[in-house]
Amino acid sequence: MITLGNTETIAFKIHEMEKPFIVIDIIVNSVNISYQDNNYYVFPLVDNIKKEIELITNGEFHLSKSLINKPRSKLHDIFYENETGVYDSSSEKTNFLFYDLSTNKSLFYVYQENECLIFFGKFFDSNNTITSRIKKSEFLATLLKLLHTVESYAAPRNI
Repeated sequence: MITLGNTETIAFKIHEMEKPFIVIDIIVNSVNISYQDNNYYVFPLVDNIKKEIELITNGEFHLSKSLINKPRSKLHDIFYENETGVYDSSSEKTNFLFYDLSTNKSLFYVYQENECLIFFGKFFDSNNTITSRIKKSEFLATLLKLLHTVESYAAPRNI
C-alpha cells in the first residue's frame, strides 16, 4: 500500500492497481470518504485528477463577502443549492475530491483562506460536515504525486 499526503488533512491510500481499476481510499481529516466504494476506473480517475490540478493551479477560491462568517454546514448547503456566487472572483463552483461518478458518495467543496484551502463535505446519507485545512501548495503537491503514480498505469500498452 502507498500513502500519498497526510491522513490528518488529505491523503490517498493506494491499495492496488489492476486495470481497469485502481483501489484508493480518499482520506479527509482522518475519515475515509471512499469507504463505500474505493474502486476507481483508471481513465476517468486520471482525467479528473488533471482537471483538479488545473483548477487548484489556476483558481482562487476566496468566499464572497456575504459567506465569510457562515458555519461550514450552512456553507455546504449554500454551495449545493447555488451554481454561482459563492466565490469572490469566480463565477462557478465545483465538487472537489470527485474522481469517478460511480464511487461518488459525498460532495466536497473548497474555499481559500490566505495560502490554505478549506475542504468541507458531507456524505449523501449524513448531515455531519467533514472539514480539513491544508496549504494549497501541499494539496497540489499531493495531487501531482498521485497523478505521477497512476498516470503511467492508464497509458495504453503496446502489444
